[in-house]
Amino acid sequence: MALTNWALWRLPHRGLIGFVLLVDVAAIAGSVWTFLRDPVTPGDAVPFAALLTSVVLYTELSRPVERVRERFAGTPHISLDSVWTFAAVLLLHPGLAALVIAVSFFYRWFRGQPNPLFRRTFSMSATVLSGFAASASLTRYAVPFDVLPRDVRSFGLVVAAGGVFLLVNTVLMTVAVYYGTPHDRLRDAVAKPFEYALEAATIALGVVVAWALRDWPVVLLLIIGITLVLHRGVLLRQLKRQACSDAKTGLLNAKAWRDAASDELDRARRAGRHTSLLMLDVDRFKLINDRHGHLVGDRYLAAIAETLRTEVRATDLVGRFGGEEFVVLLPGTPAVHAHAIAERIRSSIANRGGLPEHVTVSIGLADRPGVTDLDALIAVADRALYEAKNTGRNRTSGYQVTG
Repeated sequence: MALTNWALWRLPHRGLIGFVLLVDVAAIAGSVWTFLRDPVTPGDAVPFAALLTSVVLYTELSRPVERVRERFAGTPHISLDSVWTFAAVLLLHPGLAALVIAVSFFYRWFRGQPNPLFRRTFSMSATVLSGFAASASLTRYAVPFDVLPRDVRSFGLVVAAGGVFLLVNTVLMTVAVYYGTPHDRLRDAVAKPFEYALEAATIALGVVVAWALRDWPVVLLLIIGITLVLHRGVLLRQLKRQACSDAKTGLLNAKAWRDAASDELDRARRAGRHTSLLMLDVDRFKLINDRHGHLVGDRYLAAIAETLRTEVRATDLVGRFGGEEFVVLLPGTPAVHAHAIAERIRSSIANRGGLPEHVTVSIGLADRPGVTDLDALIAVADRALYEAKNTGRNRTSGYQVTG
């Protein structure tokens, strides 16, 4: 492929292209400098070979799981390779650790993981620089890992190095994702808390791998098995989330929302709590599709979904009910508070920027203390929504469930 045809040059900003190249060059130059500054010792040979073997073996054993993850993941996901790469950072000469990181990224790419080469190279380079930062934090305050005393202070230093590794990698990757997609808000470019927890867990396992390689190498076999189980658990969680999510908005789909809402109504009845339901419909959505096309229409749906997630509590149930309709179940919320929430949502959507034109929603509200019939609640919210539509749109109308 000609140099001018590289996908790298199609990034949206020249500044981003420069940032990607800077990180790549820094990783390569840093690796060369570490070899020139410090010679490789014979003691690095065995752990280096063991970690390279583990990287290749684990990549092969996890390929069936990764193929399924890639098929269902709409965005790049966090891998579990930090188990081996952070162990290399702790144990090896920094240049050799960089080689282990390079093998872990490029061997998986070579074995068929779909990813543009420049993205794979950048991810590898960001991890190498993260490893250099973590290694520097250790050598500044302590002796090398293999001769560290096994005490609380040393444990704290190793944990801190893992935090540095995670932080530097997160910053570099977030900058690339934020400007590469691009995103309206920084928080949209960061991974989910679960993904950072997963990365932290793999870094922690990397500490155990490094310890095992120095004190009891056969334990490495157990760690490979543990990591495979963790990998499969991540896949199951991903598939479960995929089955419950609406593809265009990331909200609960209609079936998943109904199931969760029915369970919540049962809990509300036992607790004697109010439960309110909001039903939203995008005003004149067909005109938006006709003017701008369905792809832009999907952007509107995603923007409204993001507003809903922002404006409600984590315990509220938000779903896409169908077409341009959304539903929000508000447990423990009487009508007066639900109306205030609906008005806040309506105002936020009407004032949202970043789209070709402003959009509004009409909202129907249904409320009844201790109600258990979900269909009755939906029917009343739908009647209220119909009234909001027929009295001018961009407003909230509410009724209470009777009987």
